Amino acid sequence: MSSSENNNQTARGDRQQNRFLSLENAKRILKTTVVLSALLLSIWAVVLNQALEPLSDENMEDSVILVETEGREADVYCPEGGADIFLGTDFDGNGKLSTDEITSSTKVCHGQQGLSGPQGQQGYDGINGDHGNGSLVNLTALSPGIPCSFGGIQVQSGIDTNRNQFLDSTEVDTTSHICDGRLGGDGEDGEQGTNGSQGYSAIIDQQPAPTALCSNGVVMRFGVDDGIDGGIAGDGILHDDEVRESLRICSEQLYQGIVGDIFVNSGDSASSQCYESTTSSETGMYLFAASNGINGCELWMLDVDNTPIVLKDIHPTGDSIPGKILGLQSMVTERGLRFVFDADDGVHGRELWVSDGTASGTLMVGDIETGDGIDFTSELTQWMNGVVFTTNGQQGQRMWWTNGSVTTSIWQAPWLTSSASSDLMNQSASLSSLGQNMLLGDDNALWFAAKEANIGLEVMQLDSAGTLTMYDLHPFGDSSPSEAMVSNNGLVLVAGDGTGRQLAYLDGTGGLQWLTSMTKEGTTTPVTTMAPKFGLHQIGDSIIFDVVYRGADATLFSYSFATSNLVELSSTILAPGHSLESVTNGNTIWFDCVLASTGMELCQTDGTVEGTHLTVDLMQGISSSLPQALLYTDSTLFVLAEGIDETGTNSGHALWAIENQVATVAFDPYTGIGNDSNAGTYGGLIASSTHVFFIADDGIHGHELHQYLLPSIQNQWVVWS
Repeated sequence: MSSSENNNQTARGDRQQNRFLSLENAKRILKTTVVLSALLLSIWAVVLNQALEPLSDENMEDSVILVETEGREADVYCPEGGADIFLGTDFDGNGKLSTDEITSSTKVCHGQQGLSGPQGQQGYDGINGDHGNGSLVNLTALSPGIPCSFGGIQVQSGIDTNRNQFLDSTEVDTTSHICDGRLGGDGEDGEQGTNGSQGYSAIIDQQPAPTALCSNGVVMRFGVDDGIDGGIAGDGILHDDEVRESLRICSEQLYQGIVGDIFVNSGDSASSQCYESTTSSETGMYLFAASNGINGCELWMLDVDNTPIVLKDIHPTGDSIPGKILGLQSMVTERGLRFVFDADDGVHGRELWVSDGTASGTLMVGDIETGDGIDFTSELTQWMNGVVFTTNGQQGQRMWWTNGSVTTSIWQAPWLTSSASSDLMNQSASLSSLGQNMLLGDDNALWFAAKEANIGLEVMQLDSAGTLTMYDLHPFGDSSPSEAMVSNNGLVLVAGDGTGRQLAYLDGTGGLQWLTSMTKEGTTTPVTTMAPKFGLHQIGDSIIFDVVYRGADATLFSYSFATSNLVELSSTILAPGHSLESVTNGNTIWFDCVLASTGMELCQTDGTVEGTHLTVDLMQGISSSLPQALLYTDSTLFVLAEGIDETGTNSGHALWAIENQVATVAFDPYTGIGNDSNAGTYGGLIASSTHVFFIADDGIHGHELHQYLLPSIQNQWVVWS
């Protein structure tokens, strides 16, 4: 900046300061002038009054000059407020100026409030005071005497001046006493109470350990001989229902391994046709098909010691092959638990049989057809305290109901009225292909596929009252229903709509709703392969199913009843459920799957995209674990598969337990490097109330039945070995 510019700016600043000082001086002069004017007026009034005194009359001599002030609010004259000053003579002598007595007035205005001065420095913090002393109270029990005749409590309080957390005698400030009153006299004796019921004896008994678990052990049972439930009170015997606690002790490791060498030495008791099995959690009975090399493939069972015995040689000169078509299934009837299966006795062909777990109670339900009544088209489902099954023979396809004691045509079931049976017989005359690929019973109705002369191969519903409802899903042809599941008080199924295969919902009252209209990815061509392997499952309000949507491999989809949204759960998990039956715990579904990076392994889904993923890679890398069977029981997922164990060795096919996506070898029937038990090659995984059963080859005995003790049962035992 030049010196001339600097001088000009300094000059402008001086002029502004001079103007500011002049304005301030003018204000001060104005205020001073107003005050001086008021004082001069007052002096002038006094002088004038004295000058006029000689001229005043008698009244004027008594008058005085008054000056009064009155506060003034802020207005246009006094922006900051001020005061009015009034001057006059008190003619009426009342000591106050009235309006007509005022001879002059003036205004005195407040000046504008000045700016605040700078804040003073903060003072220094004072020194912290000493901590105060705590107060304490002592309570002392007093014996009867002084000062309390009947005893009481002495209360002392004071300040803990020495801070030792104890009220010393020198610190006691106050002492008071709370005295007990005199004890009252005894009341009158009450009436004699009624005698209580006779108590029951506690009983301890000792029993040998079940040999299926422990060959050298003891079970000590503790209970009360009170006859609870099925017990007998007071008989001195501890019945099962009277047991309260048990102590189980085994002097060796609990047994798990081969159940028995049915086909002695290295022979196989199981084969590709002889492997079916079932169990009952209610009774613990385990029935299965096996061959000992002498009787052929027949019906066996495990006794109370898990020792295999032939239940019945149904075909004395050959193989009856129990469960070859329909498997072995348990059913609940009015007479108790029964097992149903198909078998060939060598005389009547393959028919339906029933067993109560005894040889005498294992019977054919009837010679329904000449030759085989049960063939590969037959279906079976539980309904109305029995089972419904279909047969195919010289009289065509027919549908039956049995509870093991009574076997009859479904149209003449024993609970139907004669009128309902007559109507059904007339309606069924036009039906054929009964139960073809679909037969399903629920609490409300029996659902089945059938071909009707006018509408084709469609869905039928029969309720327990005998009302038959027909659904025409494809008005111009056969809908050919296949996969189906009971859901939302109706039926969800896969059927043809005339262009492809879609998901449909039947509401149980004749109503139909198509849930999907899927087309191949990137095209307008409807999908033609739906639920081929994985089938239909439900989690919450969502139906989970597989579809061939792109290429040749199926992927998983989810349909929500609540939102009607259709979502592909994973595009990388292929061929879900291709080789195995899926299992579920109600919240998660586990299934075999194929991924490009892992080969065939185990996957899972909870019905969401985020919850659909690989469960565990048992054979790390692209090598497949080749799972053979799945089972969910005892809060654990079990799988028969190959895998790399904790030592880094290929286990061969063994029983693996998976919890929280962590897999461990539960039991390997054929240990050693390079040894493979081929567990699950025949049959699957079956759980009883205590064991998991499966067929495996231990390298010595051939393919035989093996058992693994459930972890929850193992935890009940004390093992001394």
